[in-house]
Amino acid sequence: MKFKVRFALVCLIVLIMFILHNSFWLWGLDDKVPLLFGFMPFAFSYYVGYTFLALVAMRLIIALAWPDPPADIFDGEKEEGATRR
Repeated sequence: MKFKVRFALVCLIVLIMFILHNSFWLWGLDDKVPLLFGFMPFAFSYYVGYTFLALVAMRLIIALAWPDPPADIFDGEKEEGATRR
């Protein structure tokens, strides 16, 4: 995948996570929604889910933004392995 595409995907993930973090739609919702599982306010459960989503998002960002190793590293390992046998 080309660098520009990976960079655009990383920016999109960060933008989506930023929008979801600023949860202005939850401000008045705690009064209207009953406690989940009898003890958890809705906004708190939202942020528990957001935390797991952040975990997945960071894993994707690392996979997309981590630089590819130079090709000569793998070529050197193959040559060394062949001479050792």
